Amino acid sequence: MSGPSVPEQGRGAGRAHDQQGSQQGCEPPVRVMLVDDAGEVRWLIGLLVEDEAGWTVVGEARDGAEAIVRAEQTRPDVVLLDMSMPVMDGLEALPHLRRVLPQALIVLVTAFPVAEVREVAVGCGADACLDKVDMATTLVPALLRLHAERQQARGPGAQPGHALGPRP
Repeated sequence: MSGPSVPEQGRGAGRAHDQQGSQQGCEPPVRVMLVDDAGEVRWLIGLLVEDEAGWTVVGEARDGAEAIVRAEQTRPDVVLLDMSMPVMDGLEALPHLRRVLPQALIVLVTAFPVAEVREVAVGCGADACLDKVDMATTLVPALLRLHAERQQARGPGAQPGHALGPRP
């Protein structure tokens, strides 16, 4: 059983937010790529980021190798990257994704204890490492906080758009 996969075209909620935002003169929604070998997890995370944050899913991948290709195609602002996947895991994909997306917010999500992997993940190019265990309640608030910190680091007068600015 696997949830729906929605590659480059995104999902409905984010597109609706995008239309409302552009009508009201707001900045465009944040563009997100989801990378997880479990389709159900990608589906759930997609619902959370679109419904609760108003962001747009622009791509999905099942492993790190596919993520690198999709990142080049979709140029997301944020990448949510699972740590444990077949073919190429998240830690192996991180340096490649960082080279392709130097300004993106790349967040490793893991079921492993975050305290045990955070230092390695950041050393490989992640901006943050979040726990999958409570993601239904903690993922979106954490992402909104990380995004706000990144936007603030860009400084006043920075133009909104698809690049969040360099890593702090």
